[in-house]
Amino acid sequence: MQFPKIGACLAVASLLLISPGLAQQKEREVEIHKNVKLIEMSIPNDLPQDIVEQYRAFLPILTESLKENTKDESEKCALTLRVTAGVREIGSAKTKRPMASISAFRRNSKREYLGSFILYSYVNSGPVNKEETTQFLLKQILEPAACTEQ
Repeated sequence: MQFPKIGACLAVASLLLISPGLAQQKEREVEIHKNVKLIEMSIPNDLPQDIVEQYRAFLPILTESLKENTKDESEKCALTLRVTAGVREIGSAKTKRPMASISAFRRNSKREYLGSFILYSYVNSGPVNKEETTQFLLKQILEPAACTEQ
């Protein structure tokens, strides 16, 4: 009858050993303006390293674009944006491209605004630039999520 207790103890011990590694994969909150926040979700472990690097290079561009295109919001109009890394397969060749999923919501609102942004520019044949990021944010997220209460 001692074997089930030992098994349970081993299971708990293994979770305690694994949990410090999981603790490193936390979300990070960046304050853009007063009552405007960006939550950077943890990067999934199964993403290829080159995709992760392109996504990490995109985050400062996103933050800078948000700072320029948002302003301090009132308490009633607090805006929270969440960004998550991902991969999108494009075309019949299934070319893997980095992607950012961005969602936004306002305090006390029942609506959430979603957008998926491929982080590869077909115009420049490389990473997206600040202008493309700003255009995406305005059209897909910020204009639809504009605060109507003042």
